[in-house]
Order: sequence, then C-alpha cells, then structure tokens
Amino acid sequence: MAATPAALEAFLADYGRLVESTLKPAQADIIAELARWQDPSHWEKYKRTSRMPLPTPVHSILSRIKRPEQVVDKILRRPDTFPAGLDGDSLARMPDTLGFRVVVYFLSHLPLIDRELRDSGAFELSDTDPPVAYLPADQVRILGLDHLVQREKESGYSSVHYTLRLQRPGSPWFELQVQTLAQETWSAIEHHLGYKPGKCISLAAQAQFKILSKYISAIDEHFNLLHEELNHLQEGVSYSPEDYLNAENLPSVLADMGIACAQRDLNNILKFLYSRGVEHVADLRRLGTAKRLATIRNTYLAVAGRPPVSLEVIATLAALRGAANGSEEIERIKAQIAYRGAWNSIRQDLVRA
Repeated sequence: MAATPAALEAFLADYGRLVESTLKPAQADIIAELARWQDPSHWEKYKRTSRMPLPTPVHSILSRIKRPEQVVDKILRRPDTFPAGLDGDSLARMPDTLGFRVVVYFLSHLPLIDRELRDSGAFELSDTDPPVAYLPADQVRILGLDHLVQREKESGYSSVHYTLRLQRPGSPWFELQVQTLAQETWSAIEHHLGYKPGKCISLAAQAQFKILSKYISAIDEHFNLLHEELNHLQEGVSYSPEDYLNAENLPSVLADMGIACAQRDLNNILKFLYSRGVEHVADLRRLGTAKRLATIRNTYLAVAGRPPVSLEVIATLAALRGAANGSEEIERIKAQIAYRGAWNSIRQDLVRA
C-alpha cells in the first residue's frame, strides 16, 4: 500500500533523526572497533607457532548507512516483515540500516573472523537473526562453519552475513558481511550489472552467471590452497646461511632474530631487502646483531618516544648496511625515523583529503 505524502514526510524526518542521533555515532564506534583488525599484532593469538607470520586476514573494511529511499522501498516491498508500515517499529525491525563489509584474502580467513566475532567479547550476535553462510554446503563443512545457517543464492553470490551489535548499552544492531576478495569481486559485478534472481532475464544470461560464479568459486579455492601450502612450508622450513631469502624462510629467519612479521608484508619486505643488497640469509643475520637491534630500539625510544614496529626495524637494518661505525649507524637510524615521520604526515594528509 502506498504511503500518503504526509506519512512519508514524517517517516523520513524520523529516520533523519535516527541517523544523526544513533546510526552515525554507532558507525564511528564500530569502525574504531573493526580498525583493530587491521593491526597485524591483533592476530598474534592465532599463530600456530612462533616462527609463522601473523595471519593478517583483513584486506579492507567498508561501511554504509542505508539511504532513506532504500529504507522506504524495503518496508513497502515487505509488508509481512514490516506490518506497521512507515513507522518507528519498522525501523526497529530493520537491522541493516547500518551495514559493514569486511573483505578478507582467503576462504580460510572466514572461520578466523567468525571465531574473533564470537570470542573477542566486543560483539553480541543476534539470537533471532542467526548468521547465514551463503556458501555451498561442502564448503561450509570444510571451513568448519557448519554451526551457521547454510543457504545458496541463485546468482552465485557468496558471503557470510551476521546481525550483531557492540557490547555497549544502547548500541544498535547492524549487518556485517564477510567476503573473500574473489567473492567481493563477484558481488560488485553482480550489483553493477543489476542482476536479481526472479526478475526478467534471459536464460542465456542466467546460465552465464552460474558458470562464472563456479569459476570464481574455483579460483577462490585454488588461492586458498596456495595460501595453506605456503603456511605449511613456513611452519616447517629450515634454512642455511647461503639460502636466498624468500616468502618461505623469511618469517623463520626474522623470528630467530626476535622480529615478528605479517603475512601481507612479506612481499614488500623482500623487495626492500633485495633493493638494498640483502639477498641471502647470511646478509640479514650479519646485519641483525643483538647490538644493532638494541641500538635501533633505544634510538627510536629516545627520538620518536616509542619502540619501532617490526617493519621499521627491518627497514632500518637494511639502511645500516655499509655504515662505517656506530656513530654513523645512529645518524642513519635518526634519518630513517625522520623519513618515516615525514611519510606518515603526508599519508595522513592524503587520507584527510
């Protein structure tokens, strides 16, 4: 049933007040909580051994507040779900007015996020709207997500959906979608093309969507197999001084030097070390003496007022290659601190812009 102009105007005003008073503040709080997931140290508790890199599953975090016309359209399309129509009760029944999407790298990161949501104590999952895994049944079972409701969509859309809220008084419910990079790509393409199951669309187009969704799912599984194989190699790797540094042995070499690294940073670390002529295990071990590591830490504390993070330790070690004496090393460390500070300032300006 169509709403009268007066009823629509009153409802939109109510929704505007809800956005300003509740949804925007909650969005900021939730973003701050989820931002912790982008810090590699947050995932250290999930390392299987000390010589493995930090998992760092999160690629990106997106959020949105539902547009007014979308809220109205949903209420009018679903009178059984929203019998009160354009009313505050309908808003209370709509947990996805506030929505977030966490994009992870690999399928095996989906259960990692699920475990974090349940064990962190930061979130409360809805009992009346339980999590749904839009994945094939065999994939749900292999990933250990069979405690979730399993469904499949005709279009091939894949994701895990949660309805939850922060463990804080007055915090509203929100929807969280967790997808791999491949699944997010499929979702974006589906949305861009405007494909909706049940709508008028040719049989040929339907067939193409189903074929492509299977290809993307297969690609996702192959990338996950590569990820798991690399983890297995990293966990049991042994190395010799003359070995070239690579993604398999670098985490262990760094761990034996007392330096942690994140999986997502391996490629950048290797490129940085190779560009400075640090190519072999022996090259890095010669640079990373206990005395130099202590000097780097103490200089950071004195100049920057904080200890260096792992990436800064590695970058500074590489910058010390060829230094004539201890005094020159300290000057190079200070230059590295200044360089990092200048870059961080530029990056913050770009983010604000």
